[in-house]
Amino acid sequence: MCGLCGTFAPGGGLDRTAAATMHSRLLHRGPDETYSLSTPVLTAKLARLGMTALKDGWQPAEDGGGRFVAVTNGEIYNADELRGRLGVTHSPNRVDVAVIPELFARYGPAGLRLIDGQFATAILDRADDTLHLARDRFGISPLYYTESGGQLHFCSELGPLVRSVPGTWRLDLGAVDQYLQLGNIVAPRTLVRDVHAVPPGSVVRFGAGRVPETVRYWRYGEFETGGPPVTAEEIRHGVRRSVRDRLRGDVEIGACLSGGFDSSTLVMEAAAAVEKPLRTYSVVFGDALLDEHRFQREVAAAVGSEHLEITCRDKDITAEFEEMVRRCCYPQRETYNVAALMLSREVRSSGLKGVLSGEGADELFFGYDSYAFDGYGRTTPPSRAENESAWGRADFSWEVDWRQVDHRRSDALTQESVEALDGREFWRDRLIPFTDGEAAKLTPMQMRSVADTSVQLGSHLLGDHGDAMMMANSVEGRYPFLGNPVVDLALRVGDDEKVADFEGKACLKAAYAGIVPDTVLRRAKQGFTAHGLSAVAPDPLMTRWRDMVAASGVFRTDALERIAARGAAGKWDTRLSVITISMVIDELGLRGPA
Repeated sequence: MCGLCGTFAPGGGLDRTAAATMHSRLLHRGPDETYSLSTPVLTAKLARLGMTALKDGWQPAEDGGGRFVAVTNGEIYNADELRGRLGVTHSPNRVDVAVIPELFARYGPAGLRLIDGQFATAILDRADDTLHLARDRFGISPLYYTESGGQLHFCSELGPLVRSVPGTWRLDLGAVDQYLQLGNIVAPRTLVRDVHAVPPGSVVRFGAGRVPETVRYWRYGEFETGGPPVTAEEIRHGVRRSVRDRLRGDVEIGACLSGGFDSSTLVMEAAAAVEKPLRTYSVVFGDALLDEHRFQREVAAAVGSEHLEITCRDKDITAEFEEMVRRCCYPQRETYNVAALMLSREVRSSGLKGVLSGEGADELFFGYDSYAFDGYGRTTPPSRAENESAWGRADFSWEVDWRQVDHRRSDALTQESVEALDGREFWRDRLIPFTDGEAAKLTPMQMRSVADTSVQLGSHLLGDHGDAMMMANSVEGRYPFLGNPVVDLALRVGDDEKVADFEGKACLKAAYAGIVPDTVLRRAKQGFTAHGLSAVAPDPLMTRWRDMVAASGVFRTDALERIAARGAAGKWDTRLSVITISMVIDELGLRGPA
């Protein structure tokens, strides 16, 4: 992937300064080459991380008629198939993303649903000087935008956008409220007021004298489970195809190996697809409760990979935590993003700039424990009006802890901040792209899958944990479980095939029995975790962070103490959320709500 930025001024008076500044702050995303697009109404730049068509591909890319021109960050894995469909197989521009303006010319926004890939793109329609900003189905590639002084600015990262566009930037208190209850900020909302994220699977259109219009071209959740059962061979074929598509390119691709089932499955498939030993990368923790190295080494030995480990210690978290937050400008609940940042640094230092990663399997194949609880032995969930507002049905609440809803506000926020919310609960905004009637047709497990994908996958797992941590070190993450061949299968598999005997991903595990080592196949699920706050924040550092919280203007000066006094709340340490939001406020110079 790359770093995309630009400024669009359909009414005239285009100022190219902000785009140049944003580009200079995105070079870590694309150190190999710079592409530019310059018209009277648009200036766009791409910092390229070269992965494919290194000698015979370029950007910007145009459709054959010259009406649509696009600058794109990302990868299109079915580009050859799409070229054949579009009849442009002989185009001299072999860069995969060149199919995007062709698709747009032929089908409009709906054409983007045909793409198997990850992308964020800016498409200019020269016929009427309208600009279209779009993201891939799941939001693997980020894209932010803001309108200021009659100009639209867009950027792959939130930080460079805010730092480069002059103005007084304020904290979006609604995003803080949303995060304190959900542990996520759902697009289009961001921590910065008036800065928006293009929603996954969507196109936002801009033009002179028109209100920005968001069109969703695809959404996850169109389940079709009434047909013949999906076989183990079909599942293996889908995963294998998706893995092999993501190994293509002009550079070598490695794989992250956590020691869990998902990453191990991808490593088994990838190792079988490449001629020389696959290169695999793992994080090892000093804490025995967190460490998974014996499973990692077993899988690496089974495939004969060239395996590299890094050790993440308390002192590493302490040293790099603030840098991690600066890179992602997103609140945190845990410290594990530091381990992800360190891992991507090791990948790049070893000479690679792309890795496979296992995100998406739990959401698509119902791997989290909560799915099993949805399907077994539960009484009818209590109905709440708040749920209906957020999810379209009163009997579904996702991960909201009702015991903590009021406490998280009262313990963390100043009275002025609470009053500024004006009685509104932002986590009750509609969080999924479904109407009440559509949500009512989903089973409880399907509903949870849609919620997990809409709320947590794009913004967090693929966002601050994925893209931000990898691209900080010029490394592209590729996600085979989110490939079209796998997603199409997952939407056909029934609930009872995904969750069996209180175990999630049952069909996926059955398909890989005898292939993935049995010790990995049978082990209990362990998320990618790291050290807690108490282990990594010595007194001097905690004092600094406490001062940052007090200076935020949003949180109580005693917020950390009040939260701690209420006791532990599982893996989510709300103190970390308060601290990291304060860090983002400080880093971006945000003011409180007016």
